[in-house]
Amino acid sequence: MFSVPLRYQIVLYYCALACVALGTGMHDSTFNNFLADTFKLTADARGHLEFPRELPGFLVVMFTGLLAMLSLTRVGLVATCTSALGLFLLSKSGTSYPVVILGMLGMSIGNHLLMPVGASIVIGLSSEKKRGTRLGQAAAVQTLFTAIGTGSVWLFMDKIAPQYQRNFAWAACAMLLGALFYTSMNIPNLRTPRQRLVIKKEYRLYYLVEFLSGARKQIFLTFGPWVLIKVYGLPAASIAGLLMLSCLIGVFFKPLAGMAMDYFGERTVMILEGVVLALICLGYGYAQRVIPDPRWALRLACGCFILDEMLFALGNARSLYLSRLTPSIQELNSSLAMGVSINHVASMVIPSIAGAIWVGLGYERLFLSAALFAIVLAFVASHVPRAGTLYERKLAKAAQTA
Repeated sequence: MFSVPLRYQIVLYYCALACVALGTGMHDSTFNNFLADTFKLTADARGHLEFPRELPGFLVVMFTGLLAMLSLTRVGLVATCTSALGLFLLSKSGTSYPVVILGMLGMSIGNHLLMPVGASIVIGLSSEKKRGTRLGQAAAVQTLFTAIGTGSVWLFMDKIAPQYQRNFAWAACAMLLGALFYTSMNIPNLRTPRQRLVIKKEYRLYYLVEFLSGARKQIFLTFGPWVLIKVYGLPAASIAGLLMLSCLIGVFFKPLAGMAMDYFGERTVMILEGVVLALICLGYGYAQRVIPDPRWALRLACGCFILDEMLFALGNARSLYLSRLTPSIQELNSSLAMGVSINHVASMVIPSIAGAIWVGLGYERLFLSAALFAIVLAFVASHVPRAGTLYERKLAKAAQTA
């Protein structure tokens, strides 16, 4: 291992993040189609599959605790290698459903371990007044390379006979390259031992916001692409094209979202996210009912899909809010891990319920339920205390000089 000056550590992290995003983009843009084409899953069966897929997210607080003796960058190394192993298993799965489950679990464990690690590293390398901006920059890097990953699928995957296994193998190679960047990172202030478990009464509002976010997130991640695949008949290449387009837009949107968090505060951003999300859910679920022309209904559904993908960037507001409450980066990492686990309580339970709603009442009622979750999320976010934002300081300064 070679030593790299501290001021370049953020660059190394962005390189690791880029490789992980590349592999994730190649996986995410094809996994749903892989399941549909290989195993002919129904909507309710797809929903049940989310329980084992999201179980590592629920257990991430335990995994983080077990790895508490490692530095955050070494946790990142373990996570990327685990994801690479999962992708390798998917590349060798053929039509074996048990091997697919094992590969899916490996990919899920690695990705969920990286969730608290990434935010902790970025915040640990940022000044307090620029945390939102740094988080936005990291999200832009992630988005750009997710676009490259999905773009490679869109450009090179055979539309008639997609080579899913080959795609998963290349994604595993990208993950291993990310692991190499993690081995070269060395951040002294992030090497302090962390608490294995952090649960505090003062964080209860953060926990509630995470739970609600997990519920709405999983409806879209699981059944958003499923609507486009099953209702509108979009192939893997088209789904990848939509993801690529949303990523390209996100490269410019996400840094602006990060700056908005610093300027207006995370409270305002979380409220706005809930309100806009409710409108997206209604448009996504009822496009065919409100628009007679099926081509324009498809365009509206695709537009809502892209907008929702962009809104995931606003999830950094929750990490920013928690960073104001925690006294240290070490406690922030353990607390973020607890937040990820709470988020995934909803992620494991909601898909099975959502699948039953789809089968029994139709996908329209499913997205109506998601809209209600979004409204509740906005209401809860309105109780987040105001921060001393740049916008408020400018208003106070203007009032003093008036």
